[in-house]
Amino acid sequence: MMEEKLDHLFAIARRAGTEEASSLPFGFAEAVLRLHQSRVQENKAFFRTSILSIATALVLLGAILGINVGSDGFSGADDQESSVELAYALWDPAGN
Repeated sequence: MMEEKLDHLFAIARRAGTEEASSLPFGFAEAVLRLHQSRVQENKAFFRTSILSIATALVLLGAILGINVGSDGFSGADDQESSVELAYALWDPAGN
C-alpha cells in the first residue's frame, strides 16, 4: 500500500517536470519523507524481531542440548548393571 502511494507521488513528480509552469503537488517532499521514515521503522522492527527469534531459538536449542548432556552424564544403578553385563558379554573371562 505504501509503495503504491510512493509510486503515485513519483508519477505526479514525473508529469510535473514535463508540463509548462507546473510544480510538484503541495506536501510532496513531506509525503516522500514520511513514507521513507515509515519504511525504515518497519525494517528496524523486522530486524529486531528476526534477532529476537534467532536468539530464542538458540536459547531453546542450548537448553535442549544441556538437558540431553546432563541426562547422558547421569549413571544410575540400572545403567551400571547393564554396563557390567555388556562388558562381560564382550569379554568372556573363560575364553569362550
